[in-house]
Amino acid sequence: MTHLTFDDLYHVSLASLGSAADDWKEMVDQLETLATDARDGMVKQSEAARWAGVNADVTRPFVRKTGKEFGDAHAEAKAIWAMLRDAHKELAALQSALKQAVDIDAKHKFIQVTGLSDGTVSCVYLHRRDTNDVQTQAQLDYKDRLESRINKLIAQADDIDKSTAHALKTIHGGNSHDFGHAKYDSLDDAQSARAVQLARKSLAKYRDGDELSITELAELKRLFAQNSKDREFAVDFYKALGPKDALRFQAQIALDASAEGDKTQFKLAHSIQTSMGEALATATRPPTGKDDPNSAFREDRDYLGKAWQTELRRVGRAPLSFERKNARVEIRGYQVLGTLLRHGSYDKSFLTPVAEDMVTFERKQRWAWPGPHNSYAGLGVDRFGLNLDKDGGPGWDPMTGLLEGLSHSPEASTEFFNGSTGEGEHDGLKKISNLDYFLGDKDGKGTREWAYGAAGIKVSDTENFGKEALGHALESATSGRPYDSDAPAKNHTQEQADIFDSVVKRVAANPELFKGDGELAPIAGSLGNMSAEYMHDIQRVYAGGDDSGYIKDTGAQPDLSDYQDKYKLNKFLKTTAEDPEAYATITRAQEAVTSETLRNAIDNLGPNEDLGDAAETAVIPGARVEGNTAQGRADAIAAADDSVKKAEEYNDSLEAGDGWLGRFTDLGIGVIDNVPVAGDAAGWVIEDLREAILNHKAQSPEDAAQEVQENRDAYLVAEREKRAQEAKQSFYDSAARAGLDIHSDSVKGAATRVYNASYNANAVEKS
Repeated sequence: MTHLTFDDLYHVSLASLGSAADDWKEMVDQLETLATDARDGMVKQSEAARWAGVNADVTRPFVRKTGKEFGDAHAEAKAIWAMLRDAHKELAALQSALKQAVDIDAKHKFIQVTGLSDGTVSCVYLHRRDTNDVQTQAQLDYKDRLESRINKLIAQADDIDKSTAHALKTIHGGNSHDFGHAKYDSLDDAQSARAVQLARKSLAKYRDGDELSITELAELKRLFAQNSKDREFAVDFYKALGPKDALRFQAQIALDASAEGDKTQFKLAHSIQTSMGEALATATRPPTGKDDPNSAFREDRDYLGKAWQTELRRVGRAPLSFERKNARVEIRGYQVLGTLLRHGSYDKSFLTPVAEDMVTFERKQRWAWPGPHNSYAGLGVDRFGLNLDKDGGPGWDPMTGLLEGLSHSPEASTEFFNGSTGEGEHDGLKKISNLDYFLGDKDGKGTREWAYGAAGIKVSDTENFGKEALGHALESATSGRPYDSDAPAKNHTQEQADIFDSVVKRVAANPELFKGDGELAPIAGSLGNMSAEYMHDIQRVYAGGDDSGYIKDTGAQPDLSDYQDKYKLNKFLKTTAEDPEAYATITRAQEAVTSETLRNAIDNLGPNEDLGDAAETAVIPGARVEGNTAQGRADAIAAADDSVKKAEEYNDSLEAGDGWLGRFTDLGIGVIDNVPVAGDAAGWVIEDLREAILNHKAQSPEDAAQEVQENRDAYLVAEREKRAQEAKQSFYDSAARAGLDIHSDSVKGAATRVYNASYNANAVEKS
């Protein structure tokens, strides 16, 4: 099959295509007039005539057919015009983007773009006399991104070309003497219809023990990749197939791809799975302004509304059976849905009811999610399953996919973890909060049973994938951002802060669940991220409130203010810090917030305020965080089978997270006088933070491990001394940048007070 090439798209004049579309629009208007005249004139007169005999039996049916043909001709012309109109519009936009990339972006960077025989391009830097023709890694990365961008534009144009050609052929039909074949309102409409046609073909073939060809799968992949975020395409596809056939189709291509081991087929099926998830998110997201249940809108075209979603939940609970090569798989619809929910950002009006229904069904039916039938064991397949992602397990446990979906859908996640199941009209279940269902009650009992294999046997890797997904969902629920987003932080809502508060208290009440080999230890990294997210609030708790105003306001605060809550916060931080990755994240956040708070204290010092008082107030909360995390690290090293290796893991984690420094400044932590840090100032903020963080490394993991094992208290005292000296130096640096004389008695006295305050605050109580 021929492909549209770079040269085709770059050099072609689209003027004739635009003219053809205009001509067909004129034809549509003329045929509409003829069709109206035929319907309201000739046909009406024929129907009204008092004919009998031959006129009644032959002439009247002939007139009816002729009138219908005029209508069909108008409909066909309208569909052809729609295809040409949309093809011209989209190809023109792609050609414009291509010329921007080639004529401006590439030339500006002295990059030559060359079309290759397979239709793609190659980008190379041109020889320049004023350089040695050696590019930096950043330049090479830019070239690769540009090449990928151009090739993507060509691939999109090729998809449009093929879809338009297929649609025009279908509209015309096989009988040139008859109008009235396929009718499309847009190119999206035609592409959706083709995707539905291929999906139905797949379902039919599967019943006969066959499957789509690689060529057909590739076409489906292109259709979905191009249109997964297009509302018209997504709604039309899922509306036409319906929930049951959509899930069956997804399940069978996933099972075949994972069972047969063909790399090409697997790659295509994986892409389709990803795009189908994104398309489902698109189709179930209420149009802007149309999420009011009392508003009127065309649900069948704009949105998969209540009726479709209700049917999806019914199908989700229902069994689905698949047979292939004398093997049988019996699963539930929700297990398939879980693989789709992993992809896309879902509206809470769709995802929260689905999540609550999945939990309710699981609570009512033990072992609700069956694994593969034992006869599949003979296939010798390593990764047979529904989920085609590299991570996340085989997909038999749909909660993993659901939680990953929540992790990318923060509004739904926040709503879900503030909600509960049980005490419904017909479920007969005790009311349990969704947070308790996954994390256990205040005594650590009743945590969800994770990851089933065949016959209910647990699979540890799959279990950990699910628990990590739980951590990701909690990050999303407490931050208001997708867990893996680099977007700036938002001020926290009370609902988000309440979830973090509940997580802190559950971890503090049952620390053994969350560390070492504990049942929920895989979420420790996420606990570290949540701690970083709420570091301003954590330090505000240790400050006993923030009457000074030095600590940045980040919205609603978790309720951790009384003495018992501070004790719980200590326990939470110590427990979380037993994970090296979480320890490093908390350390970065603590250093960044303390640095910001210290700068605010010095830069905003009032005329009657004492410098030493202000500096002490700024550093004490961070020192208390450091004291807790230092104890957690010492406990983890002491408990490890290989203490030296554990100490090395802490060092590696501190070195590996440099990207977090930029993120913290992006979150507004790098601020002076409420003005975001930029330019040289941003450089020294990040450099100071980097140095402070790396000072937390154990200079010798062997020595650190030995010190912890022989005299843990002496090790912690040495850490307190290091942190206090660093706090003193940080104060001097901030004072110098604020223009203060660091050799003056007042600054020196304040520095000594900072040292003492940090040293004493770092010695938090044992627990």
